[in-house]
Amino acid sequence: MFYFAPQKLWYMVYQTGPPSYSTTTDPSKPGSWSAPKYFLDSEPPIVTENKGPGSWLDFWTICDKTDCYLFFSDGNGHQYRSRTTLAEFPNGFRDTTIVLTEPNRFDLFEGSNVYRLGDSGKYLMLVEALATKSDWRRYFRAWTADSLGGTWTPLADTEANAFIRSDNVTFAAGQPAWTTDFSHGEMIRDGVDQTLTINPCRLRFLYQGMDPSSSGDYSQLPWKLGLLTQTNSSC
Repeated sequence: MFYFAPQKLWYMVYQTGPPSYSTTTDPSKPGSWSAPKYFLDSEPPIVTENKGPGSWLDFWTICDKTDCYLFFSDGNGHQYRSRTTLAEFPNGFRDTTIVLTEPNRFDLFEGSNVYRLGDSGKYLMLVEALATKSDWRRYFRAWTADSLGGTWTPLADTEANAFIRSDNVTFAAGQPAWTTDFSHGEMIRDGVDQTLTINPCRLRFLYQGMDPSSSGDYSQLPWKLGLLTQTNSSC
């Protein structure tokens, strides 16, 4: 969810099969959200050709000074990007392309986030993966770019050197290590507008985790919310 300043509207982005959105002028009133509308009416051919057993999912919208971008995954090792202009938003998404790809679909799975890193001119992308080389737990890889339409460069993109994983997270004194999964999260932003700006000197990440002994149907797993705070900032 974000405040789209040019229209003075709040947008909530989600999925109903295709990528959807609703708007309101007052998010404190749950009944005020508009009916769902699609960003795109049909699945882009490039997704159909590459999604394999997966489907397009986990949609993420972010804008710069001239354009808005829709990022999403396919659960089959591909990360996509579509673009429209700031003036056309929320319509006109086009130029869908693959921006990241992996031969192992679990290395680039789902749950992507993209943020503007303060006033640095750089952007951060996080994508959820599964640790197939060890415990199959969920973790996050990271890339950076000089622009939303640019090339994504690895930052912490391996299982051995992850952005967020159980081997680089410590729990507060007296608190048990209640999860080894770090899944489907979102950074605490430094503002609410469509630029999705975060403070690179104080990274905080809201995530879902669960008891490592849990098992069973995915929809019934006992997920809980947790908050990570970066402790080794270079600022």
